[in-house]
Amino acid sequence: MRKVVNLIVVVIMLTTMMVISVTAETPVTVTVQGETVDFPDARPFIDANNRTLVPIRFITEALGGQVSWDLDLQHATIKYESKVIELVINKKEITVDGQVQVMDTQAILKDSRTYVPVRFVTEAMGANVEWDSTNSIVNITLERDIVDLEGMTNEKIIQQLLEYPYLENNYGIDFMEDDEWLLDRYGHDKINEFVGIGKSYMETFYNVDYRTYDKADYIEKLKWFFLESSSWIADDRILRDSEDHINYWADMITEKQISMHTEFITDETCIYTNGPILIRGRMNYIIESCNDMEWLKKYTRYGNIELGKKYTCVVDVEITNSARKEQEKWETSERLLSDEHFVTPIAEVK
Repeated sequence: MRKVVNLIVVVIMLTTMMVISVTAETPVTVTVQGETVDFPDARPFIDANNRTLVPIRFITEALGGQVSWDLDLQHATIKYESKVIELVINKKEITVDGQVQVMDTQAILKDSRTYVPVRFVTEAMGANVEWDSTNSIVNITLERDIVDLEGMTNEKIIQQLLEYPYLENNYGIDFMEDDEWLLDRYGHDKINEFVGIGKSYMETFYNVDYRTYDKADYIEKLKWFFLESSSWIADDRILRDSEDHINYWADMITEKQISMHTEFITDETCIYTNGPILIRGRMNYIIESCNDMEWLKKYTRYGNIELGKKYTCVVDVEITNSARKEQEKWETSERLLSDEHFVTPIAEVK
């Protein structure tokens, strides 16, 4: 009987060693918003509690947060937008905005790196975590980037837009003010006018159908957003004067047989300034026709998609107050288009 018991013990030990060996050696991939996170010198792994642990700094920064480390207290603090998340090495407690929660595993030190349970930490930061057991992939998506356009009202979309942090300017100036500051400065009518300029531009430029559009009328509408004496660099990296650029795009609509339908959802709460004025909106669009998608992909980032599928992204439209010169050929809006900034990657609407 003793020999049987010993044999069972040996089998259990061998099985446990095999599980540990497989778990430790199984490579784990982590993606954030569909992009694979690079862990240059410290790899994620699955611990004895069957939980995926990741280096805290890399995953925090991949989500847009900041992490600080207190060596004496073995204490890590994550700051993400308005959230503060705290962990202590070898403790199962995680504190989120002062509220203590208990994890089913713990943060550890390994190879001089702080490792944390990816699900608990990223969910505390407001992310959605899915585990692909077949391929050993952790897929992380910020909840604000999960878009169910069929089930979302415009009010819900606007609320979601306000959850993204404002973009910093490129001028090295520490300046940022929200819609309330702009409202106090310009008044309600002007704010509506500025938001209308951003929305109108997006839905004018990116709403075309080569089969029905009036080229001359379309060109006149686009001119309103630009100074004749200004120039653009499109995504194809070619510099063109505004008039040349508008005419070039208008010609390509016919030549490339482009049919594109777009809505830009925004309102007066989605305006802010970091120097210039920016109008944030969710762009929902579909390109139904184009006979040269390679050209379209080079000319505009919105063309880096597949025909016939619905896509969405969050965009900040930058408008600026450029003085109009007397020799300008055409009338313009009070604020003119300066740039478009992608706040989120383009995503297919499922």
